[in-house]
Amino acid sequence: MAVPPWLLILITLLVVTLVINPSEQDFSWYRSLRRPGWMSIDPWVPAAWVVISVSYYFSALSFWFKTGAWLWVAAYASLLVLLRSQHCVICRLRNLSAGLPIGLLGWMLTLMLTLFARPTSPLAAGLLVPVLVWTPVEAIVTLQMIGLNRKKHRSGLGPNDRGPARSRRL
Repeated sequence: MAVPPWLLILITLLVVTLVINPSEQDFSWYRSLRRPGWMSIDPWVPAAWVVISVSYYFSALSFWFKTGAWLWVAAYASLLVLLRSQHCVICRLRNLSAGLPIGLLGWMLTLMLTLFARPTSPLAAGLLVPVLVWTPVEAIVTLQMIGLNRKKHRSGLGPNDRGPARSRRL
């Protein structure tokens, strides 16, 4: 008995999401950082990722129903790994700027996938819009957090330095 495509895509999404997650210790570092004052939506961030994951799933499923091409489902899965790894890299390296190139690459590849999917399945392309909207918001928040947390932990490991703080004396 073959596994139905909807289930295989769902399992892939869940496995990638669960495997590429920062550890609790790494994530506690991230939670300790200062955030921009305008970001009162912090409790809504997990809900946003649920919406993104659901729309991403239905986009991949819709595109598969239109094309039947597993190669494109693999492209969706690879892009999902890239998008989800941004937070893991930030938390693991304890470096906010380390995730920015990954987020930018993920956004550009999502845009390319959206443009490619649009002629074949406008629904699949439309369902990728939440990713295209959320990724720049995360980048703006991250850039502001870098500025807010620059001086934190100067005597030890800080969000932007993996080694001991250096003295400014000559």
